[in-house]
Amino acid sequence: MIVEMRTYQLRPGAVPTLESLFREHLPYRTPLGPLGGLWHTTTGQLDTAVHMWPYESIEERMDVRLKMVQPGKWPPPLRPILLEMKSTILLPAPFSPPMVPARHGQVYELCVETYLPGGPADCVRDWSPLIDRRQKLSPLVFCGTSEFGVLNEWVHLWAYRDMDHRAAVREELDREGWWPPSGPRERLIRQQTQLLEPAECSPLA
Repeated sequence: MIVEMRTYQLRPGAVPTLESLFREHLPYRTPLGPLGGLWHTTTGQLDTAVHMWPYESIEERMDVRLKMVQPGKWPPPLRPILLEMKSTILLPAPFSPPMVPARHGQVYELCVETYLPGGPADCVRDWSPLIDRRQKLSPLVFCGTSEFGVLNEWVHLWAYRDMDHRAAVREELDREGWWPPSGPRERLIRQQTQLLEPAECSPLA
């Protein structure tokens, strides 16, 4: 299993246009493979859309991409509103849940951490015994490491019912101090987190 995470920087105010076009054109795309989720940022770099697509393999992704170009149907006509596009291929961690439709809430937190070589493997090792305990506080939607794109990135996506739920979880974790595991920090270069809101057509919302 792999997951492609695509990040689109849009012209200011263009998020509603993108989400409307996705909703209109998705029926032409999903017979070839499901959309994992579609969100837009509410913190950090605004006017940014993030969408994730699960595949069984790189070969399946390439096969789907060859089949999906249907002029006027898919991809949606986004060129007038696009400024930048980025694609990262992610390998799910052993404990990453399947990316299937679910209703988690209106706040998703996308965390991207960049490590020195070996850091993501340390994360797998140190997160594994604690992940079930952490998920009792809020669900893990995806977790994995970059295979193509910027290397040694550790990407994890968490869901919360609302901002109050996120604040309560963070307060409890800060108070108890067992999460996140401290082991990988020696290899950590930088951290970035963004809060996301799901689109109406997102299977994960």
